[in-house]
Amino acid sequence: MKRAWAWLNRWFHWIALVGVTIGLVLAVRSQWAAISELDWAGSWQILLLGAVLFAAAPLAQALTFWLILRLLEARAPFGEAMVIWAHSYVLRYAPSGALAVVYRVRERERMHATRDQVLAAEAYEHLGSMTAGACALLLGFAALGSLPPLLGLVVAVPVIVVAFAVRPRFFGRWAQGVLRRRGLDMPILRGRHLIVVVALNLAAWIGTGLGFLVLLNGLTDESSPGLIWAMAAYTVGYLVGFVVPFLPGGLGAREGALVAVVSPRYGFGAATGVVLATRLAVTLGEALAVAAIWLVYFGSRGVRRLTDLTGEA
Repeated sequence: MKRAWAWLNRWFHWIALVGVTIGLVLAVRSQWAAISELDWAGSWQILLLGAVLFAAAPLAQALTFWLILRLLEARAPFGEAMVIWAHSYVLRYAPSGALAVVYRVRERERMHATRDQVLAAEAYEHLGSMTAGACALLLGFAALGSLPPLLGLVVAVPVIVVAFAVRPRFFGRWAQGVLRRRGLDMPILRGRHLIVVVALNLAAWIGTGLGFLVLLNGLTDESSPGLIWAMAAYTVGYLVGFVVPFLPGGLGAREGALVAVVSPRYGFGAATGVVLATRLAVTLGEALAVAAIWLVYFGSRGVRRLTDLTGEA
């Protein structure tokens, strides 16, 4: 294992470049129908507005990653944690997403964190995001007065059960002991801390729901279904895409589940077109979120260097 880790560290940048390139090619290929068929002359404003709104979710995830590290007693600087998250988020497009985890572990010293703190933060970040999606699904369909689709319930209910069970007062301590016997000293979050993480992600669902609603209203002639319906419908595709392994960003699975939910209201053809455009808007939103983090991080570093040079002069 040590030899494999040393080899991976030595060639990591090239491996990451190849992996991300393959992932992005797969992403573009899966979205080519939306890219080529979209009426760019009249729809690009709608797509861009949707992308801006979809950027709220990844920004919330980045914030919770830093917050979780702090709650796990790692002295992670805000800027370093955010930019490392942004780099790893790009790497998640490489098939399987494993390179993202490897990168975070490699950069643990910049976050003043141990390997196990980084791994725990990774797990809690995804658990918080999925639990927020599960809560959005259940709350959304409850507000609509209808039962959620079975496909969504199959994912949402186990996620909420796991989030409840990993609390220290339930199975959290037991799981921690099992991992310690396997050489992993994994810290665990208190229940109230996990609630804060879930709440931050849940607040970002307002932006996600608005983004999907903008596309539904702007790309179809049907009457507006409302924010609650848009948010509830999108959670089904989100949760299904999240749990499908080896696909960058849930490509394919998320779209199929979302078409199944949207088509009874809009028809199969219109639903397929909107869902393809949504995937494109989500990808652009993720790029905007990463670009915003990079811009603030590297911009602030440039300002500090300029200030230091001015002071020395």
